[in-house]
Amino acid sequence: MEEALANVGTKYTDEDINQLAQRHFDNTQLISSKWASELSNLRETQKREFKEWIKKVHEDSQTNSNTPSYVQRLRAMSSGLPDAEEEERQLQPSRLEESFTIHLGAQMKTTHNIRLLCTDVLDLCRHKTHTVGGVVIPQPQRLQTAMSLYSNSLCGLIMLVDNRLNSYTGMKRAFSRVCEQSTDFHFSDLDRRFYLIEEEFIKANEIRSQRVSNEDGDVVSIKSTGSGISANSSSSDAQVKTANYKLNNGDFYITEHSNLSEVHVVFHLVCDDSVRSGDISSRHPAILSLRNIIKLCFRYDIHTITIPLLLTHEMTEEMTIPWCMKRAELVYKCVKGFMIEMATYGAQESRTIQFLVPRGLSEDMFMNISNMLPTIFRLSNPVIHKSGPNSTNSI
Repeated sequence: MEEALANVGTKYTDEDINQLAQRHFDNTQLISSKWASELSNLRETQKREFKEWIKKVHEDSQTNSNTPSYVQRLRAMSSGLPDAEEEERQLQPSRLEESFTIHLGAQMKTTHNIRLLCTDVLDLCRHKTHTVGGVVIPQPQRLQTAMSLYSNSLCGLIMLVDNRLNSYTGMKRAFSRVCEQSTDFHFSDLDRRFYLIEEEFIKANEIRSQRVSNEDGDVVSIKSTGSGISANSSSSDAQVKTANYKLNNGDFYITEHSNLSEVHVVFHLVCDDSVRSGDISSRHPAILSLRNIIKLCFRYDIHTITIPLLLTHEMTEEMTIPWCMKRAELVYKCVKGFMIEMATYGAQESRTIQFLVPRGLSEDMFMNISNMLPTIFRLSNPVIHKSGPNSTNSI
């Protein structure tokens, strides 16, 4: 292709270029289809083997034989692995982190954990594998996340996306690749869930689109019928159909995962360029959606939730020091208010809120944002008690 483009008009004609491009496209499609089929078959095989493994473990746990159980044999095999070679020891990238313990509420105080992280959002999803003696061994974090999949202490993550329900561009494409790095044994693949979510969005938009405006600015009343949506004006049919597939700013959809590193549930929050403005308020759609997401976390046992503190996943030119401090203060105060509100009817259980700032933030800015947190949240200070014949009690 490069040779043809460099010699077009002399050695190759436009027709030759078109034929070459068509052949290249057909070959690419053929190869992509082949490997997609191979990966699909591999996933189904792994799911079947996982199901058989679960049955085997359950059967061994029910028998009272003197022979070692299946799990014990696996532990013996893992303990017999050789030590990792020097070149196999991978240093994990360090990330800035600060942790706090806070109290919320006046009379009925609840204790929560607050953590400030500076890392890439996908680092919370991506597994860090390493090899020992040539054998790929996952990190212990993967086992911990898998064991808590059906527990009452789930982990959630808020990811900012655009208003298109696909995995073709930007952060959504990178997240899709992370999900495809290993087989999900409990949930369907991402494309299948997007298809189901799209159907639910159509129903949701039909419910909330009670009134729309046509091209002339006239208000058109929409009513639901047995066959779908009908409008009083035929000129608005295309607009209504388009609106049914549209994601608005502040909408979010949820996907569940069993093959991510530190996350079970991902809230895909739709945000537009308005979040880059320095004067958004607590009534912004993204802020209001944080309230709804925290409400779901309190309702459905999601005890750890990661929130992008600056409502962005990357640093840009307009994110100056005053901009970052103002945005961090806004999100801090709003999240504090939402948690106090939810605790009035939720269980008095400890939660962990992780505020995530983009990688690339300077250490000075990170410390400034960290120092702001104690001024907004009430920290839990330890009580120091000294006992002795010549000592007094002090706090």
